[in-house]
Amino acid sequence: MAQRLIDDGFDALDEQTVVVPGTGTLDVVIPSLALSLAAVHEQRRALEAQIKALLEDHPLSKVLT
Repeated sequence: MAQRLIDDGFDALDEQTVVVPGTGTLDVVIPSLALSLAAVHEQRRALEAQIKALLEDHPLSKVLT
């Protein structure tokens, strides 16, 4: 999704006929936000694995699930 948003942003910039102040910041902001989003997704996957391991180790895991 992040790559699609970046591509959509650049496509929209290519279609602009007026240069809006701050347009150049898109080159900095969008990649930074994409990296942040990727990091959050990676953290979620890591937490999911940890929680799953804790649940599987619990003596009542079958009851809980």
